Amino acid sequence: MSGGFELLEAVRAALLAHAPLTQLLGGAHVYEEVPRGAPSSFIEFAGLETRDWSTADQAAHEHVLTLAVRTNSRSRKLAQQLADAAEAVLDGAALSVAGHRLVNLSVVFRAVARGPSSPGFGASLRLRAATEPL
Repeated sequence: MSGGFELLEAVRAALLAHAPLTQLLGGAHVYEEVPRGAPSSFIEFAGLETRDWSTADQAAHEHVLTLAVRTNSRSRKLAQQLADAAEAVLDGAALSVAGHRLVNLSVVFRAVARGPSSPGFGASLRLRAATEPL
């Protein structure tokens, strides 16, 4: 078991527990799958890649997680604020990942841009995590 799904759950819980972020989102709008009729601002899990990162005597996995921030705002400001808040919560966080030990978690890439199919701005954050099974 790689711990990828458990990592997603821990990241989602950490984002939802951060009051400034949920206030900017207008509620608990962090989704694995975006529901129909979702609000104008939300964060979704856009991708998860998992690679074997084991050593000779220890099983481990490296995960690359992509978060997509979506807004309907015609200004970069809200997308930037949401990306800032998400990075503040996650970069270097010591999350509890069920059945695994989180070795590290860091934001390795971030971009703010206008959405390809909407007039609003959004952001993309890429995180790298390493986990070891307990």
